Amino acid sequence: MKNRIAEIIHQHDRFEIITHEGPDEDAVGSSRALAHALNALGKSVRLIYPTPIPEPLLFTAEPRQKKGMTPEISILLDVSDVKLLGGVNPQGKVVVIDHHRTNGTHGEVSWIDSQKSSASEMVYDLIRELAVEITPAIASNIYMGIFGDTGGFIHANTSPRVFKAAYELTLAGADASQIAYRLKRTRSVKYYHILCLIMDRLVQSGRIYGSYLRYQDFGAIRATPDDASGIVEELASLSGAEMVVLLRELNPDTVHGSIRSKGSDAALKTARAFGGGGHGMAAGFTQKGRADELIEQVIEEGMKWVSKA
Repeated sequence: MKNRIAEIIHQHDRFEIITHEGPDEDAVGSSRALAHALNALGKSVRLIYPTPIPEPLLFTAEPRQKKGMTPEISILLDVSDVKLLGGVNPQGKVVVIDHHRTNGTHGEVSWIDSQKSSASEMVYDLIRELAVEITPAIASNIYMGIFGDTGGFIHANTSPRVFKAAYELTLAGADASQIAYRLKRTRSVKYYHILCLIMDRLVQSGRIYGSYLRYQDFGAIRATPDDASGIVEELASLSGAEMVVLLRELNPDTVHGSIRSKGSDAALKTARAFGGGGHGMAAGFTQKGRADELIEQVIEEGMKWVSKA
């Protein structure tokens, strides 16, 4: 399917690249890297993010865009469910590139590979198939995406292939230490205020830890959701935790849940019980409700799968 997508790219001239709401390192890195590659091929491209890129992820090179054109092809990157498009409607023929495990596809042409660490790793393979030079701008964006989705090379999706790609990307100009520093060593004071709130509300049941953020918490400490980026990974470092759950209210009656687990598929199975999805050990969901009322239900569901993991 990678070869087919490469053919489609060579056969068309106008593209839009769309990723999911709440774009993370992988969404930003993969979309910008692919846009740079399309620029190199002389294609017109525009990037669409359903919600703004968090400020801490704006440091990589931005590609040229042509926003006033009508795309022939809409490439959905890192999008496992059309609900994650946040109401954005693709304008061209839909091509999907994703590494999440899904129950079906939502594109006319879909390349789904759950063995890949990230959409960025898939884009790296695609760009090489396109015979586009891996410039420092492309390398830096892909490296950021791989680094983000592997948790800085600590998650189970960190394979020998990932290390080989990281090595090649640094040779091509990605500044590994600078990218790691920007993603791991530039936390705001508000991040720690939020972390304190989360720890004050920490609930434990066996080997599962859970907490939540209310909608009004951000206003109370003059923070934004960007300031909470990466906190679920911080919780996942708790000694003895087999699963961690972080619920955040997106508005007074809608909750987003982020789940991480050490046992295979435990996070995914828990998320699916609430209409979500993702990876075996990193998954999420969004549904109506209040975080403080939902947290016990999510932990109870998680107990079913941690015991089987």
